[in-house]
Amino acid sequence: MELGANCYVVGDVVEFKTSTQLLIGTIVVSDYGGALGYSSNTYDISTQRVLYKHVEENLIVRIIKKVDRLSYQKKYIEWFLDFLEKTEKNDIEKFKKDKSQKVFKLNENSELGKYLFFTQSGSEYVIYLNGNGIFMSRENEQHRLRKDSQSIRVLFLDVRIGLPAFFILEPLGKGDYTIRQTTRIIEIKKINS
Repeated sequence: MELGANCYVVGDVVEFKTSTQLLIGTIVVSDYGGALGYSSNTYDISTQRVLYKHVEENLIVRIIKKVDRLSYQKKYIEWFLDFLEKTEKNDIEKFKKDKSQKVFKLNENSELGKYLFFTQSGSEYVIYLNGNGIFMSRENEQHRLRKDSQSIRVLFLDVRIGLPAFFILEPLGKGDYTIRQTTRIIEIKKINS
């Protein structure tokens, strides 16, 4: 699955419309896909005195101050996977017991080298961590994505056994970057070059 960068994220300072006035506030909650009963993204925006709930995206006039989107996405992905790891602990342990592997997690702080991992959907990923950065290639004949079988620069990765993996990649289209999420990781191994 590929996700695009969202228009507004938590921390953005925006100007928005109410039925009677224009206000400036900070986004404190993002409901991507919309809160229940809404057909577009909605946001909770805090002004100095009031919290405005479920402000529809089309009511935001402009961004006054943007947060660093890449940093925001990294933190959100790490928080989400930490949450999943805690809530799905028993399921994850099954993946660890079924494999006699030594690698259970892969990120930019992992030992330099070449890694291979597999997803439940049948995708195979090769990750190269070297002094020049992180690069990835993906193979899956049944489910094709842009730039499959090609080396793609990775800006951020979080790969954990038993959970979906997330990548922030160089832009594969319009935008500053591309986010990819996989199905659950069933095996990770370090391989010789």
